[in-house]
Amino acid sequence: MGLFSKKPQYPELDAANPAAGQVDEIKEPLKNLMDQVSDPLEVIPADDSAYIYIGKPPKKFGLAMIEEGEVQSLVAVAQEKGLDQPTILKINEKLRDAYKNNEDAERYVTRLAGKDIVVTPSAEFGKEVREILSQL
Repeated sequence: MGLFSKKPQYPELDAANPAAGQVDEIKEPLKNLMDQVSDPLEVIPADDSAYIYIGKPPKKFGLAMIEEGEVQSLVAVAQEKGLDQPTILKINEKLRDAYKNNEDAERYVTRLAGKDIVVTPSAEFGKEVREILSQL
């Protein structure tokens, strides 16, 4: 293993943390997503939804949303709304910037369906992602 291949180590998400309850509320759609992708997941729980970075942000990633118990990918939503590739790329760049802006937010790890997922309970991060997605 090279120096840069080391995975960051985050503290365990405590059951008393409000984010643990938010993750618990979306565990079924999250498990469904985990069945569809093998890449690492980072969940940003919000009051009425959750945003999931898939892959290795900020370099290579996808984004999914869980709203009303349903998982939707950014690409599917963008295609549904008829957005062209340059517009999708601009949105992706803004999501990359949002991730970079929140790189020092507290992160935790929790286990779901036998896999570790990263949880970033940052209201500010969630708000930034929501504002970007509202442009869809």
